[in-house]
This record gives sequence, C-alpha cells and structure tokens, in this order.
Amino acid sequence: MRPKLAGSLLLLTALTAAGCGGGEAPESSSGAKELEVLYKVEPTWPHLEKMLTDAKKQYEAAHPGVTIKLTSVQGNNEAYYTKLALLNRSPDSAPDVYLHDTFQVNADVAAGKLAPLDEYLAKWPDWSTQFPDSVKQAAKGGDGKIYGVPISTDTRGLWYNKDVLTKAGLPVPWEPKTWNDVLTAARAIKQKVPDAIPFTMYSTKIHGEASTMQGFEMLLYGTQGGTLYDDAQKKWVAGGKNFTDALTFINTIYREELGPKLSDAHNAKLADKINWEWFPKGKLGIALDGAWASGAWKPTSTKPWPEWKDKLGWTPMPTQNGEEPGAVSMSGGWVMAMSSYAKLKQEAFDFISVATNKENSLTYSVGSGDLAPRKDVAADPKYNADNPSVKFWTDLASVTHYRPAFEEYPKVSAQVQEAMEAVTTGAQTPEEATAAYAKALPSAVGGPDKVLAR
Repeated sequence: MRPKLAGSLLLLTALTAAGCGGGEAPESSSGAKELEVLYKVEPTWPHLEKMLTDAKKQYEAAHPGVTIKLTSVQGNNEAYYTKLALLNRSPDSAPDVYLHDTFQVNADVAAGKLAPLDEYLAKWPDWSTQFPDSVKQAAKGGDGKIYGVPISTDTRGLWYNKDVLTKAGLPVPWEPKTWNDVLTAARAIKQKVPDAIPFTMYSTKIHGEASTMQGFEMLLYGTQGGTLYDDAQKKWVAGGKNFTDALTFINTIYREELGPKLSDAHNAKLADKINWEWFPKGKLGIALDGAWASGAWKPTSTKPWPEWKDKLGWTPMPTQNGEEPGAVSMSGGWVMAMSSYAKLKQEAFDFISVATNKENSLTYSVGSGDLAPRKDVAADPKYNADNPSVKFWTDLASVTHYRPAFEEYPKVSAQVQEAMEAVTTGAQTPEEATAAYAKALPSAVGGPDKVLAR
C-alpha cells in the first residue's frame, strides 16, 4: 500500500446513476449503457490514470453500447478513502468499479458494499494461470470469497542517499543489522552532514495507513513476537513491550532531532518533498518507505530524476536486535473491486479483466515501480529493464508480513496513528501512548472479550 503507497500506496473514495439500486441498467446521456469507474490521482502518480484510460479505449472498442465513465479523485490516499466512503453511502452515488486498498476490503465486505467475484474469476483463465496464490489473498474476505483483482503488490524497506552516507563516514553499500545500527547511522548524518535530514518515516495521522504500515508495523513486526493480532487466541493485542519499543524508536527519531521538522512530518505532501526535493538534492540520508518510490523518478514522472539509480541505495529494514530472519517487510497493494450496487455486473467484471490484463498491468507496473501481481508481467523483460531495484524489493517477499485481514482493522489502525502522533510530537511518552492505545482498543474492536492484554 503507497504512502505512501501510499500512499495509503495506498486507500473515502458529477455523480451518475451508474450505481443505482433498482430499475433499468444505467444509461449515459447518449442512451448507451454506462459504467462508472472511480480512482485516485496524485501529482506523483499518473500511472493508474494511463492504465485506466487505455483500458477504457480497449473495452469500449470490444463492447459497443457500453461506455466507461472514468471519475478521478484528486488528492492523497486519505482524501480518496473519504470520498469513496461518502459515495458508497447510497446506491445512487456508488461507483460500479473502483480502486480499493486491500486494508479497506473487509470493512466494505462486512458493510455489504462489495460484490464477490468468484463466479466471474472461475471463467477467466488469467486468474488461475497468472496470479500467484499469495497475491490472490490480498482481497479475500472473511467468508473466503474474492472481492478484487490485484493491480499491484508491494514490499517496504530502507532507501538511502549514497553521497550523504559517504559524507557521514558510513559504508556504502550500507547494511544495518539492528535498529540501533539505523539510529547510529542517523546520528552520524546529523553530526557530519548537518544540512541533510538524517531519517524520515511516516508517523502522523495526516498520512493515515502509510503511517501505520510503512512506519509502525515495520517496527512492531520486527520485534520478537510483535503483532497487532494474536492468531492463536484470535484476539487483538493491547500494547505490551513490543508496542512500546516500536513507539520508542519513533520517539527517539524526533526527540533527538534525527527526523524532519514537525511541520514536515504533518505535511500531507511529505512524499513529494522526499522524492522530488530532499533525495535528489542530497538533503536526506535515509527513508523508511516502499518499493514504489522509484516510480516518482521515472522518465514519465512529473519530475524525472534519472540519476536515482546511481545516487540511491536500498537495503532491508532490520529486525530490532537482529532476530531471525534478520529483516522485516510489510505487504499490501491495490485491487480493482466491484460495487454490490452495480447493475451491470458482468460488464463491470469484463472491464476489470481488461484493466488488469497483461498489457495494462505491465503499463502500470513499469510506470509506477509497484511490484507486479501477474506472473507474465514479472517475467517480461520490460518489467525490470529500467529499474535495478526491482529484484531486491521482490525478494523481500520472503520476510514480509500482512496486516490482520479483519473488518476492525481500519479502526485499530486509526488508534495506532493516535499513538504514533503522540510520541512524534512528544505529547506522550511511549509508555503513556501504549497505555492509551490499550485503553481505546476494546471500543475499536467490539469489546474487551476481543482483546488480549500484554
């Protein structure tokens, strides 16, 4: 998921009658049947719009009498989630097909907003031959049904500026083995390269799920036994030492002034600063981020930076004290989903299958830098021809974790963000923020019987 993806990759998200709950199939002003497709657009992320525009042309050429209305939502992931949630309140405003962040899928399944795709997927050869089983799980509901076709998957780790690290006296390639190695490097940058920000990560509420997934969970799941949900006992974990240790790392970054200014930490456009300003100008040492970041520097980007392949390095985020397997990653991604309110369900799925075919998936993956969900795209020479980092990010799947796939997760994530922001600003100590999280968790997940105290 972008910061972000993010992000958040990454996500809530003019109106036509395309999602009406009864009566005849929706029609455009010209009388043709119409499907509305909702997606998000960010200045640094034009790749999805290119993919969907191509799919619209292909689909309409093959399906005379059906038109595709592409409706974009301008802004970051959080703006998209908000717009989508607003539209989904009513069958009359809900889009037929929409981009969906995997972390939101189960909440919408529980609310009855999404249509299962299994009967359509069973007749689509690509699903059984080109999508690995691990990728298929991205949009699986608690009922075992599939509610979206992936357009991307991802992993997360550390990007670093080689020149900044060299000036700080650090080795390149840089290969930290523990959290302390990361902090030690950030302290060296602060001391020896004072005009550069040593380290950055998403840690405030404005960045939503990017803060939870790219920030907190990359720390929590790197601790011994750290998790948000105990699978054995089927309960949400209320704090504990692992939770506090993760918050302590974040607090250390800001307490020791190893991160960006608080005004930047709260800036919704922090990703733009990282990708278009700080890294290219040698003003940032290390960023905890995702595989997709290279998409911001491609020739097709708003601000291309061809030198990134020489100036930047990438390395796994280590576990807290070097515990096995030595590194940690988180994975998510985005899917194309179908509204339960859609009247033209077969036509809607047909569009999804066109949008996620090899040609269009390749267009998106090559442009965005996201990891390809399709086997044939991953095997295509064009996929990694201009991206030397793609093998590294793909290989991180061996140490990756997935967010708890439950409808309560978005509410849990919101409470994590409260705790992160509290220690980022210094409003609470890590211990106080952990206690506040533990106190709020029962309400977020539906009662104390669903919580495991630690």
